[in-house]
Amino acid sequence: MKKTAIFASILMALGLSAPAFAEQPQQAAPQAPMPETAPATDFSDTELQKFADVQGDLEEIRNEYSGRLESTEDPDQAAQLQQEASQKMVQTVQNEGLDVETYSNIALAIQSDAQLRDKVQSMLN
Repeated sequence: MKKTAIFASILMALGLSAPAFAEQPQQAAPQAPMPETAPATDFSDTELQKFADVQGDLEEIRNEYSGRLESTEDPDQAAQLQQEASQKMVQTVQNEGLDVETYSNIALAIQSDAQLRDKVQSMLN
């Protein structure tokens, strides 16, 4: 469950949420405490390649579920779809040979480290 929760927060950060659902008043979700140390940024080339390799599959899942989320107005159905998407994405990352924590740390690191972002981008091409 912790893996799914971590990945769900990454999904939300990456924009996988339903606009119709986002317009609904929501109760504040409990925030996970910020780690006292920054996530590791010394990833192996193998980890970075796996991260890059899984992006296409994750994009397909995001696209599939984004469309489905946009077409629902039922908050319960939207929550169910988000849970399904999260589980599929976790499984996809794990099938690539990465654990969710490493994937999440890379995703966070490339947001602030231009060199790392460029390196991953070159692996995507």
